[in-house]
Amino acid sequence: MKKGILVTLLLSALVVTGCNNGPASSNPGNSDNETSSNAPGDESSNTNNSSSEGGQSQNSSSQSQAGSSQSQAGSSASGTVTITLDKEVMSVGIGESAKLTASSETAGLTFQYESNKPNIATVDAEGNITGVAVGNAKITVTAAGRTGKAVCDVTVVDHYFIEEKTEILVQTTFNDTYGQIFKDAINSLAKKEPNLTVRYDKYSGSYSELKDEVVKGVPANNYPDVVAAYPDSVADFINAGVPLKMDKYMNNEDYGWTEEERNDFYQAYLEEGQNYSIPGTYSLPIAKSTEAMYYDSDKIIGLNLAPIDPSINNGQAITEEYINNLTWDELFNKFAPALLAYRETLPNDALKKAFLDTETYSDWAVVGYDSDDNLFITLAEQYGYGYTSMNAVTGEGHIDFVNDGMKNLMKQFNSAYKNKYFTTKGIIGTNINYRSNEDAVLFSIGSTGGVGYQFSSTNPKNVGVAKIPQAAGKDTKLIQQGPSLAFLKHGSGSEANNRGLGAWLFYKELTEVNSCIAWATTTGYSPIRKSVAESDDFLDFSDPDNFPAKTADRLKAINAAYQESTMDYLFVSPVFKGSSEARNQVAGIVTKAIGDQDLTDAELNTLFETAASNTALKM
Repeated sequence: MKKGILVTLLLSALVVTGCNNGPASSNPGNSDNETSSNAPGDESSNTNNSSSEGGQSQNSSSQSQAGSSQSQAGSSASGTVTITLDKEVMSVGIGESAKLTASSETAGLTFQYESNKPNIATVDAEGNITGVAVGNAKITVTAAGRTGKAVCDVTVVDHYFIEEKTEILVQTTFNDTYGQIFKDAINSLAKKEPNLTVRYDKYSGSYSELKDEVVKGVPANNYPDVVAAYPDSVADFINAGVPLKMDKYMNNEDYGWTEEERNDFYQAYLEEGQNYSIPGTYSLPIAKSTEAMYYDSDKIIGLNLAPIDPSINNGQAITEEYINNLTWDELFNKFAPALLAYRETLPNDALKKAFLDTETYSDWAVVGYDSDDNLFITLAEQYGYGYTSMNAVTGEGHIDFVNDGMKNLMKQFNSAYKNKYFTTKGIIGTNINYRSNEDAVLFSIGSTGGVGYQFSSTNPKNVGVAKIPQAAGKDTKLIQQGPSLAFLKHGSGSEANNRGLGAWLFYKELTEVNSCIAWATTTGYSPIRKSVAESDDFLDFSDPDNFPAKTADRLKAINAAYQESTMDYLFVSPVFKGSSEARNQVAGIVTKAIGDQDLTDAELNTLFETAASNTALKM
């Protein structure tokens, strides 16, 4: 296609469900999720009085100025029909044409194509649309003698943003269901930017392995333009010299975010992409989550522990509010001991096993934590003892976790482990949800992004969702986690700019509101845009009353509502060269210190000092 002024066509197909006195209005609830356009229904029916550039509007077709062009598909009859269009978005230059094809399951129709602004875009009897001038128009497709229409919103722009043939690679570890949303965005973008080719690759390994592959491929220029990665991995990309600063694309007046669009993204998620050792934005949010505590609400809520300890919940039955406001001290000193004591009051072994199975697995516990590194980092934040920090000027990291506060917490959790109140994935060597789904753990702490794993179809429960326990007397702190999309630079000059712009345009397409709604309701990750959280689709998705009891969908609804309630409590730790190793090392402290039946102060000190030394070697 030659360079020139282009037409962007935003198409929406109508499903007509009954007869009325005129054409049915368009439905903005498009389940396709590829289009980023707003609901067309507020404008699509007004085709006769629209103002045109340079003069009075007119409706035209190839048949006559006031008539409609027709494509014969057979004889017509009265009734309602569904008309669909073959493309949602097309781009054509001035003087160039692109064909719009209408179809219907109803046979024998005569399709009529009409432009409300032929001075912007014209359409002939075969559905060939030709760009005329910069502006906006609508192509309405109807069937002669029938009720029903499909409307094509036409936007004429002055150029393609990418004018040279450009190819970029997007690489993630997401499963095929999640990956389809990426592919839908790629297909939609291809119709807007025909010079840009976006290849998608699903990597079969872990995020850590993907990061290693990216860094390994840098010397040979064999690495993606966009990659799913955790912040610590981005630090390694920075160290490898290939980070792409996105700010100039984000702020561009032509293709960047508007102020309204930028403000629609949760600020905490955007700030995470700027929390690196060099100034600028090097990653943008996609799969964001936090942690929650999952439990069998039928088993816990309403439980009367007053005969065992009348100080628990002021002698009242256990409530959701009580669970949602637990502290570690309350958990270890009162609640967990009382739960085990209550179990012993049950009249027979079958009831005891149903409440908490202490027979099948020797590693049973009241509470299990699914991430050893997150536990250490979160405790350091909750209690204010320190984990790591970064010099804002130099970008150099500093090790702060060797302190008496964190050592004492490890002792406290070690005692809880020995009393069977607490365990971790690192200690037992398997996912905590496996044990909770089989009643060998009462409370499972894990990622909200992995909520589906907290439900077992073979042992279905009404699973409750609560904040993880907090430090008594301190502000609530929940870790912000989940992979973002990191951007990597290639080449120089026009190649570098085109690939960088292509990466940005892909991200912008992927995070259009409809696409974000599809992502949030499909994956269970937190919405990254406020308008998504406020959308009817998401509100329906996050309403547990819409789903039957003891179902995964009901749990996902509760989980979604919980995530939205946590936005004011999220924190991130600084990212710098060596921060990934710091995370690995503190995970080792948790596994070894908490899970040691005979932990001594000397052994604990050695664990901390060794972790600090190993981290320093990577800094």
